[in-house]
Amino acid sequence: MMQNRIHLITLGVKDMAVSRAYYAAMGWEMSPISMDEVTFYQAGGQVLGLYLQNALTHDTGLGLPTPGGITLAVNAHSRDEVEVLFQQALAAGATALQTPRDTPWGGFVGYIQDPDGHPWEFSYVPQLVPNENGDLILPDTL
Repeated sequence: MMQNRIHLITLGVKDMAVSRAYYAAMGWEMSPISMDEVTFYQAGGQVLGLYLQNALTHDTGLGLPTPGGITLAVNAHSRDEVEVLFQQALAAGATALQTPRDTPWGGFVGYIQDPDGHPWEFSYVPQLVPNENGDLILPDTL
């Protein structure tokens, strides 16, 4: 039986140097085990990988994907943190999709696209604030 875990999220990128520069500007630290064609970042108990798109396409046997249909999300500790993350992403080269705004369910959410078009969500949800270790643990009730 498979465990409910995701260990590695891999994003296909067009230009590794551009993508590395973007994530460095966002404060991500590249792992020393990274190589020319793949970059790894420790993300809590998971790993974010950047892999050259042509290699990822070859490995999976799929055609070139269009980013979308999935979002990567960072849950913030406050509305102010959402604003800071959003502005940091724009300064690093992201494109705004939806500026941070209040939601009908009580959250505060903004969306950007990284330089390769992958959508990221920055959100503050009072019921889903990361713990002191930065982990997001789902509550038993809302």
